[in-house]
Amino acid sequence: MGVDGGAQERTLALFDLDGTLLDGSGLPGAMRATCTALAAFLPGIDADALVRANTAAWERLWPEVEDDWMLGGRSGLDVGRDVWRAALEACGATGDDVVDRAVLEWDRQERAALRLFPDAVPTLDGLAAQGVRIGMVTNGAAAVQRDKLAGTGILDRFDPLIVSSEVGVKKPDPAIFEVALAAAGVTPAEAWFVGDHLWHDAEGALRAGLRAIWLDRRGVALEPDWPRPDAVVTSLTELLPPAAG
Repeated sequence: MGVDGGAQERTLALFDLDGTLLDGSGLPGAMRATCTALAAFLPGIDADALVRANTAAWERLWPEVEDDWMLGGRSGLDVGRDVWRAALEACGATGDDVVDRAVLEWDRQERAALRLFPDAVPTLDGLAAQGVRIGMVTNGAAAVQRDKLAGTGILDRFDPLIVSSEVGVKKPDPAIFEVALAAAGVTPAEAWFVGDHLWHDAEGALRAGLRAIWLDRRGVALEPDWPRPDAVVTSLTELLPPAAG
């Protein structure tokens, strides 16, 4: 179920960020590197135990902080500090100075680990060259998401740039897509949305009346009871028209 002219002729292409343009596969390694650095600084702290404690803290705290993270109740930095504090305390380390060091080290390692997928920039360039307007709708804490975009050099490529915490609504709610359409001054019939999450991205876009394109990098077959996107691609370059000749 590939892309046809119906998508290519639309005037606004909206993208998801994480997993669509941004490759987060290096983040587990960044977490281990962070915990290894902290263990070298903190006597008696085991790096593997700290990795497990951080994972457990996220799993335990996420139901409490998800809306704060996604909808702007608190900054992403504050939420991250709470998680690191809980993880460090579980391993016997306490104090604001220790939490500060963990937050800074994770920030450094995360920045180094995040990469754009190889097909991201060529696709954005190709669409822009055809006169397609490029926008983004992403869930997350605004400072965190914008920092990712800046760190990978693509922050200025998106207009509109809609982050859930800045507008108080998150995917898959159709309202966040409607915010993007209003900001761009286009109708749903003039826009398409590309994302890797079938329910948050494709289903949300469909409910808002946009053409939904599911980026299925792993080649997963659609189950009968799953949402039915308008098109499925395994690479972003499939969004571009075939080269002449």
